[in-house]
Amino acid sequence: MIVFNKPIPALPFLSNKLPVADPSDEPLVYMDDVFLCDSKYYRWVEQDGAALPGSSPSIMCRKTVCEMVKKAEELLPEGYKFVIFDAYRPAAVQQSLWDYFRAVKVKEFPDATPEEIDYQTMFCVSFPSYNILLPSLHNTGGAVDLTIVGPDGKEVDMGCEFDEFTDRAWTRYYEPGEAGDGVNDTARANRRMLYNAMTEVGFTNFPSEWWHFDYGDEKWGLATDNAPIYGGILDAEVRNTVPYENMELVRETNRKQQEMVKEIKALRAKFKELDEEVAKVMRG
Repeated sequence: MIVFNKPIPALPFLSNKLPVADPSDEPLVYMDDVFLCDSKYYRWVEQDGAALPGSSPSIMCRKTVCEMVKKAEELLPEGYKFVIFDAYRPAAVQQSLWDYFRAVKVKEFPDATPEEIDYQTMFCVSFPSYNILLPSLHNTGGAVDLTIVGPDGKEVDMGCEFDEFTDRAWTRYYEPGEAGDGVNDTARANRRMLYNAMTEVGFTNFPSEWWHFDYGDEKWGLATDNAPIYGGILDAEVRNTVPYENMELVRETNRKQQEMVKEIKALRAKFKELDEEVAKVMRG
């Protein structure tokens, strides 16, 4: 039986890159067909509730991720449910977020070098990649942002808001010995409930964001010593997508890269077949 009050362990902030050598063909599925959803970038608070280019009222993720989130939700106490904020994120949304938060960091650190600004920005959002074998986290469909709603239908107190990039956003902020120790016992209990439910089914947590969990992507791979499973999808053509500049170019680029990956997989399979044939002949 899951122990919800188990303390959240100290987690390293993993920043090195892991390429996706053999990306899965697993499809994306709609989370809003299964869960309560509140697509944050379709109603982005930093733009007075306006939609970011490329965003959608619908939220998608990989099929396995959706099944795992459902298993985690079933572990919650009676009356508690998840509400999903974000999962699969098209490259256009990632680019918009990067541009916004990078501009914020330029104002916060006026004397910093461009490289230092990029480093600070990465604490808020992953660098937007247009290479599906070196994808940003949400572009894989393996990352999910979520919280919990209680029996009253209201979001439980997590001690800070989603996308509040301050010290309070770090998952362990309210754990004993951390900066927020004793400040908010309710938030600590709620963060533990979310963390323990999600990690129980195989997710890893991004330590600077209490709401962010990974499976099959780079951060999950680094945390579990596994190869990433999911490559990027530049634009999955999610239903009701908000149009953006050069949308068809991005979609065509995505189609071409996906085709190249299929060709590479076919060549690998052929090489394996030839190796087996040679080995059989050599064994006599």
